[in-house]
Amino acid sequence: GTPDYGAADADAETKPLIRGGDRDRGADRDGDGDGAETSRVERDADDADDADAFALPDAIKLGLGDFIFYSVLVGRAAMHDLFTMFACYFAVIQGLIATLLMLGFAKKALPALPISIAAGVVAYVGSRFFLEPVTQQAAARLVVF
Repeated sequence: GTPDYGAADADAETKPLIRGGDRDRGADRDGDGDGAETSRVERDADDADDADAFALPDAIKLGLGDFIFYSVLVGRAAMHDLFTMFACYFAVIQGLIATLLMLGFAKKALPALPISIAAGVVAYVGSRFFLEPVTQQAAARLVVF
């Protein structure tokens, strides 16, 4: 005949292996050494603790829209000049770092776009309209900084 697989065997097959191999085999589940089983409630609480240990943090999340705005800004800067692109890229990264620092102090959800985009726009305008003409004039006159 065919072997009779009980509900305990089927349950053990579907659970992920988080701890040792004899977790659901029925022998000494409470760890006292007396052979007594733990109750179903205690095992469910253990499973919940295990799930919390492998859960991802809910504190820091960046949406796809944030990355789209960042890439549009840096991409627009790259269409003009490599120097402007790097200025915008580093400004966006500095804005993200500032947002993360403020997130640590505020202890609440903050939008990820305003500081980064503002810093990127300032870097774009500053490098394209103010810094680039100065560097071009210096290059035309062979002046090295």
